[in-house]
Amino acid sequence: MCEALSITAEVNELTDRYQIEKVMLYNANRPEVNPTETVSAIFQHRYDGRLLDDFRWGLMPYWAKDSILMETRTMLWKPIFDRILKKQRCVIPCTGFYVSKTEGKETTRSKISMRSGSFAIAGLYDVFRSASGEELRTCTLLTTQANGLVSPYQRTMPAILEEEHVERWLSGTIAEPFELHEMLGPMDALRMNVEVIGTTYADKVPFGFRRPEPV
Repeated sequence: MCEALSITAEVNELTDRYQIEKVMLYNANRPEVNPTETVSAIFQHRYDGRLLDDFRWGLMPYWAKDSILMETRTMLWKPIFDRILKKQRCVIPCTGFYVSKTEGKETTRSKISMRSGSFAIAGLYDVFRSASGEELRTCTLLTTQANGLVSPYQRTMPAILEEEHVERWLSGTIAEPFELHEMLGPMDALRMNVEVIGTTYADKVPFGFRRPEPV
């Protein structure tokens, strides 16, 4: 799965690229953002236009457990998602996402990014209301089949939108499942980079610990 995100683009870059009309909250210096933490997302407000604001990463809907990621193929053809799919779309601007793979006792963690710089992941948002009436805005990232760069790590990858598709996604002008499925397909692997962050070993002795001497 997508383990974490990197969100380090400057706000001016995002406002220009995605025609953001108002910035509510945004922190550019976030090299690693984990699930259930806040992420910045772009969404279309009914009255105020296109906004950039913070959401909790992970939906808390009444019909399911906390949802960090949502597979496109699962979501598109289920009537229960119709309301949120048609009216509550967002995009999460990122500069990278983290994945890992384990082979034997060795686990390698890598960061995957776009050669062109920051990019937008398709998402959905909702408002969770607690028993006390408190509101919490939440969002989830959509995933699609992994391309050749990501598939060695996992079977799915974030649904990265082409820049010309961001407008269509946020405006909601496309609603048919087959059109959305095509828009939310895997990104071309040749347009992406992978950077190995580090490797850990299951049998590695922590620093400062001495193995007992053999008898």
